[in-house]
Formats: sequence, structure tokens, C-alpha cells
Amino acid sequence: MTERLLASTHDERAAIPVIHPGRVDVIIAGALVLREIVERVGAREVVVSEHDILDGIALSVA
Repeated sequence: MTERLLASTHDERAAIPVIHPGRVDVIIAGALVLREIVERVGAREVVVSEHDILDGIALSVA
């Protein structure tokens, strides 16, 4: 996915339905950071959530 994002234009990234419009310009940097972390820790898979940290905080408080 990182390679696909790197090769895409702003408009192509904006057309990906799951990318929030406010993230179109920063998604590549995030993908590169994630790729580096995955490689360094030797992870075989990554679980992605559409929920943010506030959902986790709310759940832990409840």
C-alpha cells in the first residue's frame, strides 16, 4: 500500500474512499513511518482500525 500511495497523485489519493480528506496530504508520511516500524519490529501483520484513540479512551473509562 505504501508503494501505491507513493506513486499516486493528490487527486488519486483523494479518490480513495477510506482516506479522510484531511489526511490526503499526510497519508504518505504516515505510511512510511508505519512501514519502518513494521520492518524494525519484524511484524508479520498490522491490524488497522477506523476508530481513533478517543474510542479506546472512552471504552477504558466506561
